[in-house]
Amino acid sequence: PGAHLPAATLVGKQSVVADPEAAAKRALAALEHIRRLCPFEILPGEPPAPSVANQDGVRKGVVKLGWSWENRFVLTFNNAAQLQSRLVEMMTIPGCVSSYCIVQEWVDFDFEMRLYFLPPGILVPGEHVTPKRIECNAWGERDEAGGPGSCRAAFSKLSEAQALTRWSQDEVAWASAKQQATDISQLLIGWLLAVNSEPVPMIRLDFMLKRLGPGKARVFFGEYCEMGACCLGWQQGPPTIWRAALDGALR
Repeated sequence: PGAHLPAATLVGKQSVVADPEAAAKRALAALEHIRRLCPFEILPGEPPAPSVANQDGVRKGVVKLGWSWENRFVLTFNNAAQLQSRLVEMMTIPGCVSSYCIVQEWVDFDFEMRLYFLPPGILVPGEHVTPKRIECNAWGERDEAGGPGSCRAAFSKLSEAQALTRWSQDEVAWASAKQQATDISQLLIGWLLAVNSEPVPMIRLDFMLKRLGPGKARVFFGEYCEMGACCLGWQQGPPTIWRAALDGALR
């Protein structure tokens, strides 16, 4: 729950090929079970989380490959039958050698916030790691007409001013979203230390943001991003990141 992750599960290619209908049913049951074990906090007057579509049970979501980017190899579904066809479509892409795909519940959000961290070589226990940079981006309306590898929506960079315009100049909600994302990031960076005691020299953490009303924002974690992740409007991002990578290699 502390990671603010939407429910997701892995579905193996072998199970999809053997019985796609059963694979779809198991995936939906898994999502529902995970969501009930880890519910999002919903205060009085707030909309369902993470989406209105799934307030009465998980039916809507996405099927994607782990290395998908820019909305490519990400397919939506709205019911069990559509999930079944999406699983088959994704797992039988010519040339695809993935053994699994990810099935994730739907998330309602306004735009994304991307936090860039350059953790020190040795983390001070209990001390917050602050992001070096924060960038935002938005997606346009989805287009499901193309194949799995086509970009499903228009992509646009957002400045802070543009983000605030989308949120009716609600600076309190904006500050809350940044603080929530930074706080959640501490757990996510800590999880990486459980995998390997050597801090990564750079990590980008992506979050999905939803304004709930005056002064209120909801934040969902989207993904860890690799060393070469896009820097959006951060012009000094690439040299800063690769300098951190070199420093990390020489430590």
